Amino acid sequence: MASRCLYQATASELDTLISTDRLLPKLKRGYDDLIGGVLNPQEAESWRNSIPTVIDLLLEEGLGDIQVLIELKTPISDVRMDMVLIGSHPQDGRMSLVVVENKQWQWARPGPSPELVYLSNSTNPRPYTHPIRQVWDYHQVLIDYIPLVRNSAKVHCLVNMHNAVSENLAAIRPARVGLEYDSSLIRMFCSDHRDYFKRALRDLLSPHKASRYAQEFLEAPVLPTESLMTVVSESVCRRSVFPLLDEQRDAYECVQAAVNASKQGAPKEAVLIVGGPGTGKSVIAVELLGSLNRQGIRAVHATGSKSFTLTLRDNVERVDRRAARSFSYFNSYTHATAHNVDVLICDEAHRIRETSDRRRSTWDGEHDRRQGKPQVQELIEAAAVPVFLLDEHQLVRPGEVGSVQLIRDAAASLGIKVQQINLQHQFRCGGCPEYVIWVEQLLGLGWEGGPQPWQHLESFELYAARTPEAMEEFLRGKQAEGRSARIAAGFCWPWSDPRPDGSLIKDVRIGDWHRPWNSRAERERNGIPPSSLWATHPAGFGQIGCIYTAQGFEYDYAGVIFGDDLVWRGQAWQANRRANQDREVQGAPRFGELVRNTYRVLATRGMSGAVLYSTDPSTNRLFSELGIPIL
Repeated sequence: MASRCLYQATASELDTLISTDRLLPKLKRGYDDLIGGVLNPQEAESWRNSIPTVIDLLLEEGLGDIQVLIELKTPISDVRMDMVLIGSHPQDGRMSLVVVENKQWQWARPGPSPELVYLSNSTNPRPYTHPIRQVWDYHQVLIDYIPLVRNSAKVHCLVNMHNAVSENLAAIRPARVGLEYDSSLIRMFCSDHRDYFKRALRDLLSPHKASRYAQEFLEAPVLPTESLMTVVSESVCRRSVFPLLDEQRDAYECVQAAVNASKQGAPKEAVLIVGGPGTGKSVIAVELLGSLNRQGIRAVHATGSKSFTLTLRDNVERVDRRAARSFSYFNSYTHATAHNVDVLICDEAHRIRETSDRRRSTWDGEHDRRQGKPQVQELIEAAAVPVFLLDEHQLVRPGEVGSVQLIRDAAASLGIKVQQINLQHQFRCGGCPEYVIWVEQLLGLGWEGGPQPWQHLESFELYAARTPEAMEEFLRGKQAEGRSARIAAGFCWPWSDPRPDGSLIKDVRIGDWHRPWNSRAERERNGIPPSSLWATHPAGFGQIGCIYTAQGFEYDYAGVIFGDDLVWRGQAWQANRRANQDREVQGAPRFGELVRNTYRVLATRGMSGAVLYSTDPSTNRLFSELGIPIL
């Protein structure tokens, strides 16, 4: 995988395109090819207003041969950097990269922490990451994920506030708000700083070897994103591991600001972080947990998933047993006193139940009638700062009720404000939101038009398999290359307990291909991992996982077996309760929605690729007709 941008040219070539009104059409074509979907008119207008302000300065300094990459995708996600200027460094001739962040802001004031700013004087404005902090994250992701840059280049960042005079931004100057940063690597310029901006460009860039360096940079290998579970112990126990970009950084800093405000006696506030699969919710949760506890703040992570929680504990416990106690369950707070912890980080909050006490519940055939205090209220009351991270399309069980509205209503009833951050950018699935959108269109979740033809993506592999054997052979090959891979399926076969010796019964039977579900056991037996570690244990491959063991996890390549509980008939999906073996889901009134949500989750676990197979011939034909390459 290499780096990609919307358009590449020299500063002189861009000047010509700008003067003849040809740049915007080229950028729009680049957007269609690289991103797809509908271009926001505001983004196009920002290109028109901002790009010339940089190109003009380059030409005035005789830097017309500098290479310019417009809207460069960051190595690990679909977040884009406005402009990256490439040349050689005037002092030593090494590759020089200058990241330019263009802002349309005319005014800003300090936010609730040094890393946040406000662009409004309204009573409850949304805070934004300080642009100095934003470009520092870009700097770090280039260094961390492109070995060529780390070993052979110099990277600097310039913030171009071309619509603002310095007086209107004086209040957010780093020295005034207490923002720590390296002024030798990052600088911010306003409209009345044009001469200083030009001098910075002259000091950092020479056109010598610019074309060669740009080619080397764009062709340089990019390191794959590490799985959360492989580095969770480092993140929780020792240091920050994951670079947080754009809305991820906004969410992280909003929680930090809410904690600081709580310490100073401000009214209680909850933080709600909403995003689809692969937008980094659990990464934010883990980074917050580690950072807050290193600051001496009592922070606890909670989920409604036994597999997810036990895997987090297992990985962290190897480094620090005490830190492993920071992982809990939603139903752990039934008897907690108010503000029992400083921060309660509720990951996968879509899995919140009506109440925590299963013993005091009844089922009337349609609804789960639970008694006692609502679980969401317990979670809000248990912490000085409650944090909820959720994806409403991951509701896959009838007893799960977590939603944005549920949390907002519960907070309002307790007189608590809610700060909401929506995550837009994709960090899994090769950093391709196009794939996630395609899966949702395929399954009829939140999009009109139904299944759409598959369009090849450079950074994410998608295949269909005619047989489960072909799927397994492909994924086994990826395992041999050192990549992680798992096969998960819809719950359409019985699930037996392990034999006394721990061996597994091959319940998943498709023709002559027979494989066991992952173990139900809670401990490893004869090299077979327990259910909670199926997604991460090396011996998990060869067993078939389901939604209960896959949700919340990620691996490089995801194999997904669609069972007969969801089949394509005519021009629509048909959900079949009789083909489903999950007794908790079978009788649910929203069975069709739950089963489609299930396959959405399974199909979006892969970081680099996915393989789809259906036991139903008509559904397999649909995959082929949509243009998915066949293994």
